[in-house]
Amino acid sequence: MGQTKIRVVNSSGEEVAHNGIEIGDIIVKGQGTLQHAENRNMMKNGWIFTGDKGFIDEQGHIHVKEPFKDIPNQQGTISTANLEQILMKHPHIAETAIIPLPHKELGEIAHAFIVLDNKSDSTKQDIINFCKDSTNGTSYPQSITFVDELPKTPSGKILKVELQKWL
Repeated sequence: MGQTKIRVVNSSGEEVAHNGIEIGDIIVKGQGTLQHAENRNMMKNGWIFTGDKGFIDEQGHIHVKEPFKDIPNQQGTISTANLEQILMKHPHIAETAIIPLPHKELGEIAHAFIVLDNKSDSTKQDIINFCKDSTNGTSYPQSITFVDELPKTPSGKILKVELQKWL
């Protein structure tokens, strides 16, 4: 049987420092892992991006910091990672992050923090319509906050934990 490999990588695809501080994407590779890839966008060079964020401590142990999150909506569930990928295809979105927002009836909804480019006059409804058009109406943020910038770690990773405090 083949061995499964796990890494934590930064946006350049390099392994994060083993310091317990730098957060990156948790990726896996090995026999049997391919069946868990939802689509080819989750793969790069045979490595599957789990959607989880984590770090490596000084002893080389991997810790999950931000687990992959599915958020319920009227059509089923929304993958936060997939919704972020859809939003980044919008011509006027510079950056985005999706977090769950408590909802009285659904439990949670997808809330998007969005940084627009300087030339954009896009509205919240424009963004929602773009997502609906891109996914046949199945995946879109139910609420949006436009911001000038997103909070980040020194290595440039978005701090979703901080975004929770902004609501």
